Amino acid sequence: MIGYEKGAFTGADSRGKPGKFELAHQGTIFLDEVGDLPLEMQPKLLRVLEEKEFERIGGNRIVKTDFRLIAATNRNLEDLMAQNLFRRDLFYRMNVIHLGIPPLRERQDDILPLANHLLLKMASDLFPFKVSIDKEIKKAFLKYHWPGNGRELRNVLERALTSLNGHTLKFCHLPLNIRHHHSKDTGRETLLSVITARAEKEAIIETLKATGNNKSQTANMLGIHRTLLYKKIKRYNIIDPGLVSRK
Repeated sequence: MIGYEKGAFTGADSRGKPGKFELAHQGTIFLDEVGDLPLEMQPKLLRVLEEKEFERIGGNRIVKTDFRLIAATNRNLEDLMAQNLFRRDLFYRMNVIHLGIPPLRERQDDILPLANHLLLKMASDLFPFKVSIDKEIKKAFLKYHWPGNGRELRNVLERALTSLNGHTLKFCHLPLNIRHHHSKDTGRETLLSVITARAEKEAIIETLKATGNNKSQTANMLGIHRTLLYKKIKRYNIIDPGLVSRK
């Protein structure tokens, strides 16, 4: 991240190498999976964020830089802090504007648009024609829980494209685990799912009543993201005024 000077170590580029923070001067730097940053590296990152300056490896001159930082992680940093695996001062220095993105399984309406976007991008690099998705695949994607989120969806599409023998991705091109998950539930809605949906709908209605139809408070009380709450309200046709629901 901070680069190195020429001759800093064996095999180093004879011209040296600027680091990411140096290259991001007057721009934006994105650090992915910041929760996996080793503990010994965290003080160095904190200093760069606090002072906006650093020294390259093997160097003795101060390099000043001005940048905007965007960081992402799929880990709970508060849990890591409790385990002394992530510095509190670094967490509070970075956590200025927090954006929580729900997992893909809680954003069902995003699954197919995201799949189409990824497919269009990947297929255009491989084929001279447009690749479409079979209806059975769409149903399977909506039923699957996607524990690996967007990365898993990308991986599934990449694997499917390697087996493509036409212009359409079909159910047989999917990995075995997704096909198995879909096949055991296809064609019937279990009694449990009906009861669960009914209970969830009633819980949302009662909580909305209790909060005076305050969506933010309702989402907090139910322990879900506000975006997901709006999607469930739409799914169950819960309407205002009076919180009467359409059948």
